[in-house]
Amino acid sequence: MVSSVQRGERLSDTSAGREDVTVEDLVKTVQQLPASASAVEAIAAGLAYLDSRAAAALLKALAKAGLGQRAVEIFDYLRTLDPEHELYSLADIFTYTTMISQCNSHHQLRRALELVAEMRSRAVPLNVHTYSALLNVCLKANELDLSLDVYAQMLAEGCTPNLVTYNTLLDIYNKTGRWMDALNVLELLQHQNIKPEARTYNAIISTCNAAGRYAEAVRVHKVMGAAGVEPNGATFNAALTSYARSGQLDAALGLFHAMAARGYERGANTYAAVLAACDLPGRWDLALELLQQMQSEGLRPSTACLTSAISACLHGGQPARAEQLFERMYTVCKPDASTVNCLVCVYCRLGKHQQAVNMLEVMLRGGQHVDLTTYDAAIDACWATGVVPLQKYALQLYGRAHQQGLFQGLVSEQACAEGSLLDIQLPGGSPHVVLISLLHMLHELRYHFAAMGGAPCVGKVLLRLGLQGQDAKALSHVVSSQLCTLASPFVALPAPAFCNQPGMPAQVEELQFAADSLAVAEWLHGSAVAVALGVLSQSGRGIMPGMAGGMMGSRGVDGMMAAQEDAQRELKCRQAMMSVQAFERTCGINAQAIPPAALLQRAELVQALLRSAPCIGLAAEVAHDAVQLLDRALASPLAGNVSGRLLAAACLHITAHHDASSAPMLAALFQAGSPQQLLIVVAQVRQVLGGGCVAISAMRVLRLLLERLGVESDELSATRYVCGQALLLAGAAAQSAAFVGCPPSVVAVAVLCACRVAAGLLPAWPSALAALTGYDESSDVLQPYLKAAMQLLLEL
Repeated sequence: MVSSVQRGERLSDTSAGREDVTVEDLVKTVQQLPASASAVEAIAAGLAYLDSRAAAALLKALAKAGLGQRAVEIFDYLRTLDPEHELYSLADIFTYTTMISQCNSHHQLRRALELVAEMRSRAVPLNVHTYSALLNVCLKANELDLSLDVYAQMLAEGCTPNLVTYNTLLDIYNKTGRWMDALNVLELLQHQNIKPEARTYNAIISTCNAAGRYAEAVRVHKVMGAAGVEPNGATFNAALTSYARSGQLDAALGLFHAMAARGYERGANTYAAVLAACDLPGRWDLALELLQQMQSEGLRPSTACLTSAISACLHGGQPARAEQLFERMYTVCKPDASTVNCLVCVYCRLGKHQQAVNMLEVMLRGGQHVDLTTYDAAIDACWATGVVPLQKYALQLYGRAHQQGLFQGLVSEQACAEGSLLDIQLPGGSPHVVLISLLHMLHELRYHFAAMGGAPCVGKVLLRLGLQGQDAKALSHVVSSQLCTLASPFVALPAPAFCNQPGMPAQVEELQFAADSLAVAEWLHGSAVAVALGVLSQSGRGIMPGMAGGMMGSRGVDGMMAAQEDAQRELKCRQAMMSVQAFERTCGINAQAIPPAALLQRAELVQALLRSAPCIGLAAEVAHDAVQLLDRALASPLAGNVSGRLLAAACLHITAHHDASSAPMLAALFQAGSPQQLLIVVAQVRQVLGGGCVAISAMRVLRLLLERLGVESDELSATRYVCGQALLLAGAAAQSAAFVGCPPSVVAVAVLCACRVAAGLLPAWPSALAALTGYDESSDVLQPYLKAAMQLLLEL
């Protein structure tokens, strides 16, 4: 009787005088059978000379030859025999285990379980190979909970796992994300004195990678190296991902080059892992080099490869290159949600907020996942524009993200020396997201104290904002300046610091502000806070535990519509600003040419113009245009030959486009002589200053700036307040000698910026206005006039 067999080995019984036969012979016999013929009848004589090990070898060989159904036919015959039959003993642990291992699909799981139950009923023991086979069947059927139950039962019955068992178990842990259990397998192997193989380490590293535990995966790879286990291609790919995702770009590159040196193929996934390592450090140059190398090796870059390269360009301060990569992407592969998330950030960085909003809306309407980074970038970019409809959309996005569990603050009560402390930790983010979070928190706190009858039950309020990994300077400026502008009772506390590298200066770890709760409650109900909180609506849910009220975005804003309208508004305002700039180039005022006496009388004349215009039904812009025309006339030879009042009346007549019939009314209003004298001066002004006498005043430019911000559709009290202040300040600036000769666009910018700074609106100078005017807060030409506007605002 043959008790074991290898492929091609003879099955013989010399005592019976039979001709030698091999497993291969039996397989060939079965292969030659017609489909309707019985395999059992064909090889019955040969089965009589096999023991169970050889029978198991036959069943394996049939399955390998693609004759799995024949193997099932033969085994089902054996398992149905009576105990007295000479072949009954062939259905034992070896053949049962073999047939269980061949159940390799979900619908065959039931058969595997039935075979195990049958083994128990026939008192056939289950060994480690049986359990390992059953584990593998459960894994292939994706019955992961069942597979873990099988493993637990195996241990409960005292069956000791082997390396095959552990490798299968690791595959199960990989699918279930149980990275800690996967790491524990190494200890179990060490305890049993079993040496792990490359497959074992690969599975553990991959499980840690899948769970985002890249540092642990790196440690396992180092343990593998120390153990002297030779890595294979799968090891390199898995470990490369670990090093890349843990920020160890140099180590990842080392593995990348080692793969080529050892002859392992570097596929698209390999490149994707290295490109991912280029992302956060912003190594856009290396990313582009790797993409070129991929193409030279005949590899087609995957979506993941190009997304990582785009993101590397973004983090490396090369948003234009990122945009170019995306434009080329459609010729290679289809962008996924990660790519689109990244591209929204690219458009935001490029200042293309309209494209960013459109793409984000496509994602939201299509049900695609929008990640924290994308929400943060879109909210920050839309808010930075200062455009009211886009800021409303930013608030709506913030509310949506908040409902999804993003931008969540932490609020808790703690004991302290003064009794109790309300500890509020703001969520991190970009500067304008933190600003919205701060305003949101103040709104919530206001209602929180109001619900307590205005008498807080805590002694102190602590406000904190973590700064690690963020733009500490920008965030500190946002929070500190907002609290200062609103005259809050919060006082900055010494904050803990940390040091990234020895010898480098310590960095602030978090901002901390503290205040007495009664002072905070009183302050929150003051007018300054009420104005600031005008940007928030009164519906939704908040961040305070157990409270309602305070979430923003009660009215839906169509993002695409807002972006489209903003694009139209931008085009219209840009064309108008081009006219302003052309006017400033040709119609400048030389303040030094105005005679001192005329300069002394100027304030009175300007007041008369601004006061008189409404009396005759003229808009403020017409009066301000007349002021601009008056300054040009005062700087001309007319100043010494014509009375100031007559000049002022003539300038208003010109800017109002009046005919001769209005001369008597203007002459009387300004007490400037006869109507005939006024018409003569009008003609002289036209002659000296040019036939058209075009005038574009700072007031008109200010209106243009407000139009660019979309304030005509504004419902936010804070912006309404600033607009009113700006219009008043423009009137004061028109009368001030400090602004004589200043280009109207500079005056308008200084006036609006001063009012926004004074009101605590952030940004003080919106990106939409910076793009329109070419000025920002740091522009040298703006500085003296901004200071003058701030001083005037204090005097109003």
